[in-house]
Amino acid sequence: MNTKRKIIDVHTHVFPDKIAMHAVENVSNYYGVEMDENGTVDGLFEGALGLDASFVICNAATKAENVRHGNDFLFECATRFPTKVVPLGSVHQDMDEKSMRLELEYIKAKGGKGLKLHPDFQHFKIEDPKMFPIYEAAVEFGLPVLFHVGDKKTVNSTPKAVRFIADKFPELEIIAAHMGGWVAWDEAEEYLVGSRVYMDTSDALLVLSNERVVDMINRHGADKIMFGSDFPLMSTCKAYNAFEALSLSENQKEQIYHLTAEKLFKIDK
Repeated sequence: MNTKRKIIDVHTHVFPDKIAMHAVENVSNYYGVEMDENGTVDGLFEGALGLDASFVICNAATKAENVRHGNDFLFECATRFPTKVVPLGSVHQDMDEKSMRLELEYIKAKGGKGLKLHPDFQHFKIEDPKMFPIYEAAVEFGLPVLFHVGDKKTVNSTPKAVRFIADKFPELEIIAAHMGGWVAWDEAEEYLVGSRVYMDTSDALLVLSNERVVDMINRHGADKIMFGSDFPLMSTCKAYNAFEALSLSENQKEQIYHLTAEKLFKIDK
């Protein structure tokens, strides 16, 4: 393990200790995958021991009334670990436009660096016009949007829909999680690889061959790709070890491990 590398893990989820186990079980049951970690903040840090790592933390509120509480938890984590944690806030499509905009103002004031939206858990389609005010406001407030993309059970989060929104809102900075779409990589290659959309590497190496991931990175460009673990699915160290096995140049790795994230999220170096 190269402990001298600087790592920004841009895709992590953390929960309050009292609900972490329940939250992790719910996600595990939904996707039918074993979760390696416990979903707590302490677990996040323990899972990166030996690495010079910091973390972008996020969750997507599943109900409008839970938005502020969920955001405040992430901001509390960032206050406790100001040099190690970067929060992404969340909003919900059932909020009225005034409440949504007030929440975005709050996210910016609290140091939030973007938004996390999960179409499948929040029950909306990425391309639904009711989401357009959120995308327009995200542009106005300078907040990139990290979308969960790809699902076996719904068509809410397709790579094709991400491309539609990227084309419709050219100033919106979009990150398509899971190398463009969990279990939807054929579609991701058709619609997203080579586009202006950013991607993170989370979960792709669980399923895809190293060779395919390298090919996607080479065709998309390391300057639009960021390293992610999807903690608590796996630890940052486990994701790092898997990524290190890829046949990439040192410049590509440096870009993916931290340079792209620093630029996109305006993270102080």
